[in-house]
Amino acid sequence: MNNKPSKKKRKVLSQEERLRRKEQRDQKKEIRDIMSRIGFTRLNGIDGKEFVYDGRTSELDDIFICENIILLTEYTIGEPHILKKKIIYDKINNNTSAFIKYLIDNQIFASFNNIYDNSICNKYTINQLRVKILYCSKKSISQEHKDSVSNVIYFDYHIVKYFKSLTSVIKLSTRYEFMDFLGIKENEWGENILDSSVVATNCFSGHILPEEKSSFKEGYKIISFYIDAASLLKRAYVLRQEGWRKKENVGYYQRMLDSKKIVGMRRYLSTEGRVFINNIITTISENDIKMYNDENRKEEIVIDENGNFVGDNKRTNVTPAYVEILNKCNIIGIIDGQHRTFAYHEGDDTYENSIKRLRKIQNLLVTGIIFPKTETQENRLKFEAGLFLEINSNQKKVGQLIQQEIQMQIMPFSNIAVGKRILNMLNDHGPLANMIELYSYEKGKIKTASIVSFGLKPLIKFDQSKSDSFYSIWDNEDKIDLLEKNCQNYTLLDDYIKFCVKGINEILSAFKSCIKNQEWKPYCAKTSSGVLTVTFINGVLNLVRLLIENNKIDGIDNYRKKLESIDEFNIKQYKSSQYRRMGEDIYNKYFK
Repeated sequence: MNNKPSKKKRKVLSQEERLRRKEQRDQKKEIRDIMSRIGFTRLNGIDGKEFVYDGRTSELDDIFICENIILLTEYTIGEPHILKKKIIYDKINNNTSAFIKYLIDNQIFASFNNIYDNSICNKYTINQLRVKILYCSKKSISQEHKDSVSNVIYFDYHIVKYFKSLTSVIKLSTRYEFMDFLGIKENEWGENILDSSVVATNCFSGHILPEEKSSFKEGYKIISFYIDAASLLKRAYVLRQEGWRKKENVGYYQRMLDSKKIVGMRRYLSTEGRVFINNIITTISENDIKMYNDENRKEEIVIDENGNFVGDNKRTNVTPAYVEILNKCNIIGIIDGQHRTFAYHEGDDTYENSIKRLRKIQNLLVTGIIFPKTETQENRLKFEAGLFLEINSNQKKVGQLIQQEIQMQIMPFSNIAVGKRILNMLNDHGPLANMIELYSYEKGKIKTASIVSFGLKPLIKFDQSKSDSFYSIWDNEDKIDLLEKNCQNYTLLDDYIKFCVKGINEILSAFKSCIKNQEWKPYCAKTSSGVLTVTFINGVLNLVRLLIENNKIDGIDNYRKKLESIDEFNIKQYKSSQYRRMGEDIYNKYFK
């Protein structure tokens, strides 16, 4: 008689389950690699181990630690379950020190106790530890849910891709921007938290160029000074096209770093040992800088809120000055010269040993623009974007997408800028939600540049003489203000954009509800599935122009009645630039 226990049969996974598990592994690896390059240590034995804290059972997927920063990490590739986590997250965030004590005293994770005993407790007190919850979702999380659970750092997928690109090029030097993303002030992390003194400053030798010598707008002060690469790296930030800062607050026009260019520059620095000659163009936070007539910083050069010199400091010629800049992260915005700056990054390549020395001794020439305190955020962004375009006009061709982003800043009332904003809102909510390509890494989504230029631009134009745009049917008594050359009525512009978005979403919703056999998703050439293409979207936008022109704009219910047989219409027969004919054919068949 054979008493050997029978082997448990291994569960055979479906293709769908295998792909899901691979996606989970890929997500974790992607984020763990980012953390490693920034300088975080990942603890072992965290994933899947349950604990009960303050009466609530939960678990963590990962814990990352860097000096006194502790990141409690959650991964998800499916529908975000952030609301289910709200209770435990609130309990942790209400008293992070108590949670850390709980982990230590109850020995929940052996690896945590080990790193705490050997590395942390000898250097930092529990109250000096900074705990953040990092929620990593592959799918978009609604702003409503984010507002409900607001004490969490949302590591959205486009932000993951941004830091993946950044850390792969400049490695450890990414930590300054990443800490800013986490909302951790520079004096709160690492050894800085041990220093109880007032925020330190550094002084650099330079010159002030008044408006009379620059021909810039009154109150715009230009200063040039030399700063060592290490000090600049710490203070610098770049408003890159795919960055993490909110789009409504910053301009997205600079490209990501070119890794080949950075490697070439590091090779030059290591081999030649010479500094780059060109100056670096920046903006400098006016609240983080002071200027003095003397090296001992006794006689301050005072500038009022309008950017004017005060008292005896009035000057119209280029004059020497000593520039005092706070020792803070992310206060010098680089408009031009990001590659020359980040070539000095803290890397792990063969050039690091020599560049490590150069980083502290080589001085870079920086030209900084200081805005008056009274200058509006819109005007600052316009100026920066315009200056960027001027500088780069004779260099590598600026792509159409970046040009559209720049127009949003320097000409926010132009048809292109308005069209771009409308397209962004169509991606936020409605039938095209999360289907429009906003970032270069996104695959299988609808391209945008042609929709803005050829579909939206003629549909939303400000022109009283034309009867085929939303402007012609917009019932707003102040709309004529948008025709003024230097219109600054942003509230009126916002109202018009919302009106256009509503009108477009209504017709698209009708199409979506009536198209059943042809899938409502971006077209995939490999499987020939999906109906959403640039041609289709532009075709619908041209249809809307015809409806406006012929006084046939109606509600969504009537659109549905008209389009109830649209599923029989061969949408895919129209290729590339045939969107105009497509709009006309749909109009003639279903609306005329």
